[in-house]
Amino acid sequence: MMAGNVKMLGIGELSKHFANLKQDISNKTAMRMVASAGGVLKKEAKSIALSKGLRVTGSLIANIAIKREKNVPPGVTQYHLGVRHGRDLGKRHTKYLAFSKRKGRVVIKRKNDPFYWRFIEFGHKIVPRASGANGTTDVFHVRLSKYFKVRTIKRTLSNDSITIRRRSPTGFVEPIPFIGPALQNKAEEAIKAMETRLLKDIEKYK
Repeated sequence: MMAGNVKMLGIGELSKHFANLKQDISNKTAMRMVASAGGVLKKEAKSIALSKGLRVTGSLIANIAIKREKNVPPGVTQYHLGVRHGRDLGKRHTKYLAFSKRKGRVVIKRKNDPFYWRFIEFGHKIVPRASGANGTTDVFHVRLSKYFKVRTIKRTLSNDSITIRRRSPTGFVEPIPFIGPALQNKAEEAIKAMETRLLKDIEKYK
């Protein structure tokens, strides 16, 4: 979702009203408009997730949220609809230390972290379990350096590593989407919410 460039959302005549607002006011209004639309979509996503039986610990549904994107062009306010996870859960979320076999070191984990939400939304491969396979495989990655030179990076991985095992999945778990359908189901209502918010601000700052 984006605001700050109303035409991108196809609101039509509203862009003319939006253009009449002063710049400092229009920036605040853009954020309010997108937040209003996000509230509609967030509510629908939670409703769909509940209806599909995705409530286990409650963490996934509780963390469905809209997040403001910081790295955007000037004059654009952009929000994402998704699920808070990892660091986005905040400092107050319960943390604990655990040993990661994949990374080979102690890492910080978060209690009931719904990091798996993308696996549910988009589906995922079924990766075979580690079997203690011997040998190694060379993996090559092509990267573009900051000086626009192509670099080929070689990594030698154990045949029992997760990266190699992912190349030979044993199946696929079908997706149970709740974010995508929310956007489809409530697109018009979300735009209406933006319209209502815009008209309120126009009236307020006359």
